[in-house]
Amino acid sequence: RTGPTPRCNAMNESIYNLVPREQYVPEKKPMYHSKNDMKASVPGSTFGCFGTTRLYGAGQISKKDGALFGPPKEEYNLPRTISPKTRTLDKSNLSASGERFIYSDRRKDTVPSKSDRPIMGITTTKNFVTANAVEAILQAPKPTGNMELNYMKKEDFGKIPAYLSQVKEEIQRENQMIDRYVKEQMGEVEEAPEVYEEFTEYERQELVDALKAKWDSVNAQYQKITHLVKLDTTGQLRRKEQLEAHLSRLDADIQRLDRAGPVLIRN
Repeated sequence: RTGPTPRCNAMNESIYNLVPREQYVPEKKPMYHSKNDMKASVPGSTFGCFGTTRLYGAGQISKKDGALFGPPKEEYNLPRTISPKTRTLDKSNLSASGERFIYSDRRKDTVPSKSDRPIMGITTTKNFVTANAVEAILQAPKPTGNMELNYMKKEDFGKIPAYLSQVKEEIQRENQMIDRYVKEQMGEVEEAPEVYEEFTEYERQELVDALKAKWDSVNAQYQKITHLVKLDTTGQLRRKEQLEAHLSRLDADIQRLDRAGPVLIRN
């Protein structure tokens, strides 16, 4: 029979309830069997050591070579092996006579046993009162006077302390920062300070010679129009005035550079 089986409610009557149904029996899987030996002992296990459920071999220790901590015990009847490094150290500890050398002055005293009793009733014949009196008499007296300091003999006497200079510099930097901030808030532009540079003697003499050469060139142009007695046009009059003003400026510059003293120019 194929096809879906209609769902029928036991409480409701339906004709499908009369149709016989096949009972589904699931297939039984084979029983699991471990591959390990069930009767093998469990070495070193502490599970099931008491009661009637104790497993076979539980609580037993398997003794094997090299499976224990520390050197082999005599009760285990295991052979003791010596490494080459230990054998070399043992040979180096042997003295010339062939016996092992042991430091006798570096061993600590043994721990006293519980049967040992301390020595009781130890007394002294020292008189502590007399001893303290003698020690106080022989002791040098301590200086009681207050030593007055002479501040005039100190190394930094009359000098300005270093911290005052640091404080002044900090105050000056703070004032400058405040002034700069106020000017920025007021919209004022801080003008850069004027920087001047001093002329050397060679540069000054070179500049004087250049001005004199310029004066000769302008004077040559001026001499070409000095013979004109009557200036008919406005251009000729303006030309003459410009040349005379140029010659006057050149004369003033040459005289200023010829004066004694340094010459400063603005960068």
